Amino acid sequence: MNGPTFAHAPAAAPPAAAPKPAPPRPPAPPKAAARPDPDAGNGLRVLTYLRLHWLMIVFCGTLLGGAGAYAAWELLPSKFESYALLQVSSVPSSLANQGNPNQARTDFTTYVKTTSALIKSEFVLNAALRDIKDLPTIKEQKEPIKFLDEEVMVNWQDGSEVVRVTFKGNNPGDVKKVVDGVQRAFMAEVVQKDVAEKISFLGKVQDAKEKMQDLLEKRAKKPELVKAGPAGPVPPAEGVQQAGLNQPAGPLPPGNPNAPAGPPAPLVGPGDDILLKLNPGALVGRFAGLLGEADRLPIEIQILRERLRELEGKVKALKEAPLSEAALAAADRDEGVIRESLFALQAKRSYEVARGLGNENAPDVVNMKAVWDGHKARHKQIREEKAQALERAKRLGEVDKLLAEWESVKHQIERLEAQKQVTMNTLDRIGKRLNDVPAPAERGAGDSLFAREKGYLPENTDLATLDSIFARLVAQHQMVKLELDSPARVRLIQPASSPTQKDMRKQILGTVFAGLMGYAVIALGVVAFETLSRRVSSLADLKSAGPAPVVGVIPCLPGEATGHDPAKRAAANEAIDKLRAYVAQTWLSRGATTVALTSPLGDEGKAFTAFGLASSLAQAGYKTLAVDFDLRDPALHTYAGVPNQGGVCEILRAEADVRTAIQTLPSGLDLLPAGKWSDEARKAAVGGRLEALLARLKEPYDCVILHGHALLTAAESVEVARRCEVVLVCARYRETKVPLLRKATDRVAAMEIPYSGVVYIGASEQEALC
Repeated sequence: MNGPTFAHAPAAAPPAAAPKPAPPRPPAPPKAAARPDPDAGNGLRVLTYLRLHWLMIVFCGTLLGGAGAYAAWELLPSKFESYALLQVSSVPSSLANQGNPNQARTDFTTYVKTTSALIKSEFVLNAALRDIKDLPTIKEQKEPIKFLDEEVMVNWQDGSEVVRVTFKGNNPGDVKKVVDGVQRAFMAEVVQKDVAEKISFLGKVQDAKEKMQDLLEKRAKKPELVKAGPAGPVPPAEGVQQAGLNQPAGPLPPGNPNAPAGPPAPLVGPGDDILLKLNPGALVGRFAGLLGEADRLPIEIQILRERLRELEGKVKALKEAPLSEAALAAADRDEGVIRESLFALQAKRSYEVARGLGNENAPDVVNMKAVWDGHKARHKQIREEKAQALERAKRLGEVDKLLAEWESVKHQIERLEAQKQVTMNTLDRIGKRLNDVPAPAERGAGDSLFAREKGYLPENTDLATLDSIFARLVAQHQMVKLELDSPARVRLIQPASSPTQKDMRKQILGTVFAGLMGYAVIALGVVAFETLSRRVSSLADLKSAGPAPVVGVIPCLPGEATGHDPAKRAAANEAIDKLRAYVAQTWLSRGATTVALTSPLGDEGKAFTAFGLASSLAQAGYKTLAVDFDLRDPALHTYAGVPNQGGVCEILRAEADVRTAIQTLPSGLDLLPAGKWSDEARKAAVGGRLEALLARLKEPYDCVILHGHALLTAAESVEVARRCEVVLVCARYRETKVPLLRKATDRVAAMEIPYSGVVYIGASEQEALC
């Protein structure tokens, strides 16, 4: 509180002898006077707002946050996930592609990317929709193809042959069916169609080869194409006669030189026989490639078998590993283990007490020891069971990973075994045929592909061209056939897995955030409302509101001061006495007589303060008159307990006399009520008539306390205030708005009233000590 304060009022009132001269008006305040920054301490002001409305923030924030948390939990569900696994071989397993395996490895990344693009291609997704179009998840979508393209994820890791097809959704049954539908559509529309196209191509090659073979046989039957060598004509072998070419019979198989001459071992088909006779080098090259493959495959199979045994050893080690200390410690915290431990401890104590009191071999002591041993064994058993359950759950994930890798390695071994078997069969067949080819030294001059005479014959050129085309058809037919016999490069190793719910962090964080946002929104609303309204919340708000000093602080509201709580009534009376002492010592002692109490808008405690101050002055010995100049909303008669009959309004209308209108209260205070309001009284409350009335009221009194109307809403309040020596503006806690209080104090300062101040009503006990 600005200015001096006194604990006790003066013992006697100053003598009322001669009229006191009016105090001089102070000079206008300098324009450069600094005003406290109204925005200073915004952080503390926000905390004050939150403290005032904490109960509403908690209640409304709980309702709003709960609704937001529920909505977030429902709108951000943790989706179920299902996935299928496809294996894409890094090197094609076809026996016909043995020339450059490094090139195939180089193209593996491109092949995997192509496979991934085909899985999400429109024709594959359309094929999948035929099976999954009736699922609720698909029915909800306006564009199912676009939805599947966005939600179906295809990914793989560098260096891995496994491609993962994943789908997430809210319905676990639909998730699994979508993954199965997509992978089945891919296998049917891409993999199986590729096989069907190769089979169709093989049939076309077979038809072309047969037509070319018939043409060669017809051309070979002409006599001019069968020429004799140096030693005479060479009879065609039986196998060559079937092919339509004149070639000598091959040598006897090695290891049986004494066997009688006969036809060579039969081939699988006539195409292999013709390819052997036309271009033995092609079979030799393929035979060499198959030998390299036969050497490589056992090594890879052995490496994979060692990896298989290593994985089995790891699984076995996990199963046989002892319980960890962490699992045992977690088991010790289990409720059942703790309960059994307490039973064992109680049985032990009972046994020790009984053994200490008597013979340890007594039947009761022996029974107690048996009970103790039973509880110990039971505790150990339960502890191990709980620890094993915890350890089993921990190891289950590791075992699943090892088993998945074990299955993958096993599938690779099976694939390589099948490839090895095909390779060995092909080696055996080609080796037998190569044994029938005569050595270069054993061939005569006439054993060339075509026995030519000296000179050039066009018929021989035509036949050689047809023969070359036929040789390529035979080679193409064999390569396509071997490719069809080889395992597919893309195969399914795991259909759609059981849907699992993963990544609940987003749902939990969203729910928590929505719940906290409920409190934050309410708190922000409170701060925004208080910031816009700027109601008085503390003594600091008053000190920053204007140039007028705070001269009085009353620690309770008017209703509390007139209530039944003696402590609050005593505190209010003490604060009123401190205000009276300040007014008397500071202003009345300097010649001031009239003190007006007003407020910015409404009552805001001005009637309570005016009546209390007047009563305190009267009790202190001052001859005091309380005048109710709030003509429109009078209130002093209510505090005094007298009727509002004949007062200021009647005097202004010349309907009553001042002496007859003033009422004397038992406390010694004289009261002039407001009277009955009328428009004539309003018109009379200005100018000379008001001036004369105030002069008459001041003559016989030491102090006149005027209860005026709100300063910013009525014209007569300004007329009354500017004719007083002291104007006190009342501000009520949580009711008076700081901007309006600032306007009221600025208006008082503009009227150049000698003395002015602010009275704060409803302060805290700590603020009342200032």
